[in-house]
Amino acid sequence: MDTGYSILIVTGPVGAGKTSAAEAVFDLLSANKTPCAVIDFDWLTAAYPAPIGDRFNFRLGIKNLSSIIPNYLALGIKLFIIPTVVESKDEIDKFKELIKGTDIFVIRLTATPATLHKRLDKREIGNLLDWHKKRAIELIDIFESKKLEDKIIDTENKSIETIAKEILLVWPEPGKDK
Repeated sequence: MDTGYSILIVTGPVGAGKTSAAEAVFDLLSANKTPCAVIDFDWLTAAYPAPIGDRFNFRLGIKNLSSIIPNYLALGIKLFIIPTVVESKDEIDKFKELIKGTDIFVIRLTATPATLHKRLDKREIGNLLDWHKKRAIELIDIFESKKLEDKIIDTENKSIETIAKEILLVWPEPGKDK
């Protein structure tokens, strides 16, 4: 079923540039007058304490996202850019359930551990810095073993604008085969 709706999930380890790249994709699309929305999934999961059995508040994020998606749909928006960490096919399927018949395209951003750690040094502090550095390495292993993405984009030594342009080159139009 071709609904014309498309969700681009920008994933990757912490420090890969998911949020910055998603915002840059949004900027490029909106500059071309393409109706779209960028929704930072991390903010939809930001709650303490985590619900029981929902380690990173994923289910909470999906619930929050499902309550705001209708507002975007009412504006005629059909393209959604969502930066987040996805660790399983089940998580990707939860995004598919938000809008029946939606095309999901997953881009995984990569960088070397040294680059990820350098980026994290600029934004995290104290124990959170150590946790994020360990999590970055853990996520690299998860992504490499599960291969959940449709395309991989290396962010090493690239500007955010270049990364966004690369994403737009590989993200198929909604309804087209990957």
